Order: sequence, then C-alpha cells, then structure tokens
Amino acid sequence: MRKAILISTDEMVVHLLKSNTELLNIDVEVIAYSGDILRETKMRTPDLLIIDFILNNDNGGALCHQIKLDAKLHDLPVVLISDYTSLNAIAAKFSCSTFITKPLKLTQLLDTITKLLQPQSVPY
Repeated sequence: MRKAILISTDEMVVHLLKSNTELLNIDVEVIAYSGDILRETKMRTPDLLIIDFILNNDNGGALCHQIKLDAKLHDLPVVLISDYTSLNAIAAKFSCSTFITKPLKLTQLLDTITKLLQPQSVPY
C-alpha cells in the first residue's frame, strides 16, 4: 500500500482524502500541525505529500520549499492545495509538483495523486 501524508487543518480536505484514497490503495496519514516537517517526513517515508497552503502557524508553500531543498526529500512529489486561485501563478516558486485550488474536485484530486505515484520511466 502506498503512503501519503496530508498536512492540513481543513476538516473537509481531511475527510475527502481519508474517505476516497482507499479506492487507490493509498494510506493517508494526517498531520494537523507543521512542526518539524523535515524530520516528520523522513521518519514516516511517504510516497506523496499533500500540503494545505493555509496552516495554523505556518505557510504550506514555505514547508513545500523546505522539503524540496532537502537532498533526501527533493524527489518526493508534493501537492500544494489552497483556496487562493492566484497562487497558481507563483506555485512554481515553492517547487511543488502540482497545485490544486479549492474547492477540491474529487476526480481531479484522485487523477493527480494517481499520476504522481506512477513509477517514472527510466531512459535507456
């Protein structure tokens, strides 16, 4: 079973992911705080990280950027989600794999997760 970490305090997002990712054979662990994201991520070794842009005491974009700067976590797919549609233009600044705006559309979310968890083809 693949493993994803969701960092969000948005109960609707948590419910949507927890109740639907089982269809994809993905176990979602929810972290409602940001804390030491690098340590938490390395310890849990997820296949995917989903971060809400708005967190109680932190900025999801900054957390994503921290992850992508770490040599061991650099290739970890990160989905950044937000109510702010204007963030789409600056999402690349955070080095996220993709950006999805709220309200989340289930098919878009599941398609995105599936695509990011597919094994990458290795060139010969």
